[in-house]
This record gives sequence, structure tokens and C-alpha cells, in this order.
Amino acid sequence: MHQHGASSSSTLLSSHFGVLVGNPNVGKSLLFKHLTGRYVTVSNYPGTTVEVAKGELTVEGHPYDLIDSPGTQSLLASSDDERVTRDLLLKGRPQWVILVADVKNLRRAFILLFQLASLEIPTVLALNMWDEARNRGIRIHRKKLEELFGIPVIPTIALHGKGIRELIAAISHARVPKIQISWHPAIRDAVESLIRLFPKSWKGKEGIALLFLGEDDGAEELLHMSLSPQDFQKALEIRESVAKRIPEPLSLALLTTWSRNAEALADAVRQLPDQTPTPTLGQHLDRWMTHPVWGYLFLALVLFLLYLFVGRLGAGTLVDWLENRVFNGFLNPWLTRVFQSLPLPDLVVQFFVGTYGIFTMALTYAIAIIFPIVLTFFIAFGILEDSGYLPRLAMLLDRFFKVMGLTGKAVLPMVLGLGCVTMATVTTRTLETKREKILVTLLLALGVPCSAQLGVVMAMMAGLSPAAYLVWGGAVLLNLLLVGFLGSRVLPGDQNYFILEIPPLRIPSLSNILWKTGARLEWYLKEVIPMFIIGTVILFVMDLSGLLQILERLFQPVVTGILGLPPQAAVGFIMGFLRRDYGAAGFLLLEQQGLLTVTQVIVSVVTITLFVPCIANALIMIRERGWKIALAIMSFILPYAIFVGWTTRMFLRLWTL
Repeated sequence: MHQHGASSSSTLLSSHFGVLVGNPNVGKSLLFKHLTGRYVTVSNYPGTTVEVAKGELTVEGHPYDLIDSPGTQSLLASSDDERVTRDLLLKGRPQWVILVADVKNLRRAFILLFQLASLEIPTVLALNMWDEARNRGIRIHRKKLEELFGIPVIPTIALHGKGIRELIAAISHARVPKIQISWHPAIRDAVESLIRLFPKSWKGKEGIALLFLGEDDGAEELLHMSLSPQDFQKALEIRESVAKRIPEPLSLALLTTWSRNAEALADAVRQLPDQTPTPTLGQHLDRWMTHPVWGYLFLALVLFLLYLFVGRLGAGTLVDWLENRVFNGFLNPWLTRVFQSLPLPDLVVQFFVGTYGIFTMALTYAIAIIFPIVLTFFIAFGILEDSGYLPRLAMLLDRFFKVMGLTGKAVLPMVLGLGCVTMATVTTRTLETKREKILVTLLLALGVPCSAQLGVVMAMMAGLSPAAYLVWGGAVLLNLLLVGFLGSRVLPGDQNYFILEIPPLRIPSLSNILWKTGARLEWYLKEVIPMFIIGTVILFVMDLSGLLQILERLFQPVVTGILGLPPQAAVGFIMGFLRRDYGAAGFLLLEQQGLLTVTQVIVSVVTITLFVPCIANALIMIRERGWKIALAIMSFILPYAIFVGWTTRMFLRLWTL
């Protein structure tokens, strides 16, 4: 796959474009890959931090841009990803849409189909995972579907690229779906009243009215910008009036009606097997993964395999080869000799190949140390993602996350944090509320060790007893729970309901995993490596100005007096701000030199795990949450980590007595 850098968001939408729409986990991105081929552009959707993929597609000689929209359950958007999909359809007005449906769960897709119909958007329905439905004995009356909706309906198997040519050929026959829904009289009257206020040139007036009644912020913004102040006030009064006539929230009333009609239509075109089939191995695994006892044993096995693949292979073997043999063994010494042989000022030489040099630190860390870990983690995460395990993990851990005021949806960024906290912070965009995003960002920055840091911590504790692991793990987990519990009560907003569709278990496709890994690695190269360079330049300036040495002297009383560590440990904490694993590596060196006792090792690993996030994550937090929230998070974590380190020291002192 070839992906260009993030292009200007203003050029995302062309005059001729179509959109790929679908629920999460329906194979939409894999279909997008087959439809567009190699040349894909990834850019942020205008005014957001949500990335959208765009490729080229030719239909009967006419070129179109095809946009892969984020997966959504409904156009009544509740997260940033869903808002982007809604805006693509509501404000972008594509020429056509391909709605990708999991043929085993048509109800979910039909809810979106009803909304596309009300917005009057020409649609082609792709019935994906056709083979899985047949294997389960499910039969779909495709012709009946075409007659009911008046649109092309194409069976596809995205995993094997089947149905792609038929899908492309059907685009020229895309039509607005024919849908009739019986609404509550109050809703029907309100829609008719709202439509009379809308400009005559608008298309999809019914859909806009329904979204507005559902208190969708995008539809409300559209009305506020397009209607006169008097008409907009009338629209608000209409919505307020109908809300009084409906016993439940309007958004819930709309979704309930869509869902009921979708289920009835799905039953009309679907034939289920007469007999319950014998449970397959996948169905047995499904039950084990979500079982209140066996589920945690399965999770332990997954984490152990992750540790072997990412921790041992990535953070161990690959990092050792790249760092010691390639960079420190050949590349950095060669570059140092080259720069020293050139007629350059010593300051310039130090800037590139000195202690805090662009090559000797920034690129060595980003490529030799972090890149192999990120590579192996992305591969492992792709397997977990494509297999369908992550939604089951979310179900398993939902009760655990509720203690922290979150839902099982927080599993994704928290698990990603074990690979790279910086990347995991970006994925908090998928959470629905600002409260959840801030809370998960805080917990990631506080106590989720990235795989690189985790590898160093494991190396430090390799010679200690199992009790030491228990103290470290217990301290980190307990403080995550405590901070999450208290944070959920301090931050405004209510806890969301946890509703999640569980996709079937599948054997991951190697080509799809490699494709996704390539896209994520490109993100790493473009987004994270510049952060390493910025951080190294900051350290270079701090060292040159003497500020770094001043900070070391200022931090030494905290390190020696409160944490009971040797003075040299101050450098480890300061360097931990550049990279968490680099700070941990400083403590590992002290341990190897015999300068740390067992108690000091445990205190140091607890403190550095809970210490301030690395500079790359700090910069990403500023970009995602804003500088005020990022500063507040870092201002809390620094003294809190030191307090927990002191508490651990006191606990160990009493314990040894």
C-alpha cells in the first residue's frame, strides 16, 4: 500500500465523490482496499483530528474519489468518528454511497439505510461476509431486497475480494432507497412542520428534520446557519413541543422506531436454519473468552503471548540488533567521524551527533529502540483486531472499567497503551464523551507502561522475588483504579451506557494485517518521529544553557530525601520525560552498577511507571485535549507519582520490619 502524507483537509472533498459507509466490524476498510487499489491519501477531516482515507475509483470511465468513512451505528452521532461520517453525508452530499452490511446482522445496516433514504442519498447495498452467513445456514432473498428498496444489492466477500467488479458496476445504478416508516404522530407532525421552514433547494429534508429532532449537533448547526433567527427559534419550539408529547428522549424514540422497522424488514428477507447447528470451535472459544473465570485465564494467555512477541522479540531481539549492531555499532560512529571531519563548528557537530544529537539520540531512539516494538505491537494488535477478540475483551472488562467511571469501550486505548501510549492517546477520539476522553488520557499518561518501558522494568525485576512483582503491579493497578474512581466523580458528565455489537470470531487475513500495519507504521513515521526530534532539540538547548543541570540539582533532594534513592537517580527521572523507557534504562544501569537495593529498585519502578508522560505523549495530549487539560494532567501526575513512590517506600520499610 502506498499512502501519501496528510494532505490539506480542505481538499478532502471533491465535486465527484462517493462514500463507503457501514457499522464497525463489517469489513468496510478491506472492501475499500479492494475498490481503490494502492493509491490512498490519509488526511484529517476538515476541522477535526479524525483521519479519513481517500482513494480513486473509476466507474464506467468516470473518475470518482472514494472516502472510507469511520464506522458508525447511527447518524445521530455520539463520538468524533460518528460526527465525521454524519458530516460527510449531511454536509458533503456525496453523489452515491456504498452501504456495507454484515449479512448476518442486517438490522444494524438497515438502521443506516433508513437514514440514508431520508437524506435522499443514492445507495448501493453491499451484503458482506456472504460466505459466513451461508456457512451458518442463513439465506438472504437478495432479489426481494432489491425490489423492496429499489436499489442494487450485491453480495461480497471482502476477505477474498469477491463481488468487487459487480459492486463497481452497480454504482452507476445507485438509487435513493424506497423506505416507508410509520412514525409516532407527534414525530410525523413535527417533521412536516420543520420541512415547511427549510429552503426549497434542500435535499433530504426529512432526514435533516429527524436528525434535528434527535438533537444531533450537526443538524442543529445546519439549521442555525441556514434559517433566519425567527425560523430557527420556531424549529427549537417544534422540537420542544414534540419532546413533551413523547415519554422517552427523542433520540431514543427515533432509534427505537428505526430498530423495530429494521428488525421486521430483516425477518422478511432472511431465512434462518431450521435446526440449531452443532456449536463450532469458534463458538466454544467465544464463550470461553467472555466467561467470568475462563475469560481472564484466556486474557492471561493473550498477554503472555504479547509479552513474548512484543517484549521478547520486539523489545529484546530486534531492538538489541538495531541499537547495538546497526546504530551504535556502525551508523552512529560513522556519522560522528563524518561530522567531525567536516569544517563545522563544534556546536553544530554536537547538535547532530552529540549526547543530545538528532542522529545519536532522536533517530536512534525513534528507529532503533521504538520502531521494532511498535512494529511487533501493530502486527499483534492487527491479529487481535481482525480476529474479533477486542470486543469480547471489552465485554469481559466492562465491570472493571465501571469502577473508574468508564465502559468497556476504554479497553481499546488502554490495551494500545501497552504498545505505545502516544498512539493510544490518539485513539481516545473513538470514545463518545469529552469526560471519557479526558479520563482515559489521564490514566494512560499516569500508569499504563508502554512496551518499551515494560521491557526495561521486567529486566530490572528479573532477579527479584514474585512478591516484588506483586507490589509493583498492585501499586500501579490500585492507583489506576483510585485515580479513575476519583476522576470520574470530579469530571462533569454522566457515565455512558455500554452497548456493543460482537462480531464473529475469524481467522485473521495476513494481507489485511500487513496492510493495516503498513498504514499504522506510516502514521508512526510521520507523527511520532518528529516528536522525538523536537524533544531532543529541547534537551539539547536545556543542556547547552545549563538548565538541565539546574533541574538535576533541584530534583536531587526529592530523589534522595523523599524517595530514598541515590542522587544519580535524578538524571533518570529527567530523562524519563524524553522517553519513559529511557528513564527506566537509567535505573537499570544503576542497578547493574550495584547502586540500588531491592527496596530502591521497587520504589524506582513504581515511581517511573507512574511518572510524567514522555514528551511525545505530552505533545500529542496538547494536540488532542488542548494545552490547559494537558498541563493540568502533567501537573497532577508529577507530585502524585512522587507521593506514591514515597508511600511504597514506607510500606516496604514496615514490611521488612
